Amino acid sequence: MYLAQLQADEIEIEMETREASPAHFLVKIDSFSLLQKHGIQKLETMEFKSGEYKWRLVIYPNGHGTGNDHDKADYVSVSLTIMNTTALPSNWEVNATYSIFLFNHVSDKYCYSLGRARRFHALNQEWGFEKFISKKDLTDPLNGYIVDDMCVFGAEVFVNENKAVTECMFLKSIVDKDLPYKREFKISNFSTLKEEWSSEKLTFGGHEWMIYVYPNGNGEGAGQCLSIYLHHVVSNNCSSSERVRPCYTIRIKDQSNDHKHHQWTISDYWFSASKHDGYGWASFIKLSSLNDPKNGFIVKDCCIIEIELAVQAISSS
Repeated sequence: MYLAQLQADEIEIEMETREASPAHFLVKIDSFSLLQKHGIQKLETMEFKSGEYKWRLVIYPNGHGTGNDHDKADYVSVSLTIMNTTALPSNWEVNATYSIFLFNHVSDKYCYSLGRARRFHALNQEWGFEKFISKKDLTDPLNGYIVDDMCVFGAEVFVNENKAVTECMFLKSIVDKDLPYKREFKISNFSTLKEEWSSEKLTFGGHEWMIYVYPNGNGEGAGQCLSIYLHHVVSNNCSSSERVRPCYTIRIKDQSNDHKHHQWTISDYWFSASKHDGYGWASFIKLSSLNDPKNGFIVKDCCIIEIELAVQAISSS
């Protein structure tokens, strides 16, 4: 296998050879020398189809590119352009892997660039190689690329029709963290609660929330601890793929001493908008500590729960 390396866009490209002709397009250029003689700077081929899209090979006999790299004029540039983009959606993009071919008449084989995966979109509809091959190598009769002033270029284009899942993530400003939503709830007749207590709905950050308290514990905290969870309430206004990440602190207030509240914080959980999702603490506080009068958590059979809530990020796909 023949292996050569040519410069393109400041990086080396690898060329390999094969006997099979390119699968999608071939162009034979007669009287290649006349391109330079007549000052033709850009040669566009006919359109060809691959992956439900139309493409065109573009050949620059005297090089093509940007910047002050004067030696690009010593090369032939070749690129692939997607056509008829006005018929595509406004936010269109096409991911394709392409190779560009050059026929060698002496070896009767095709020299081609290894496939490159590129994203074609409205701001970049053309991809290729500014230094596909030097004029010196192309025109040297011993190399076999031009015979009787005729050369052959080709292309293969394989379109990736699979659509990647796109997630749009919006990070909330630091102000939201500094000024969180704060709400206090007084739970009266606490000793009479059976299985659970739930708060009214809280609306914050474009989402609705509820607090669930299990006086006798839930899950691994059953019978031993008080359990508390924050629930994200499903809303018809939210996309089923939307997720939201809050930072929240829930505390049980010490009603006899304002500096000895019991609290926990969570800031790394993503709630799903597609389900009534709850996350919190099965073992928020031991029942023995909660019911100890010295701690001041329950006074006159009243417990005070406070939440601080800030939405850090929202994600949708």
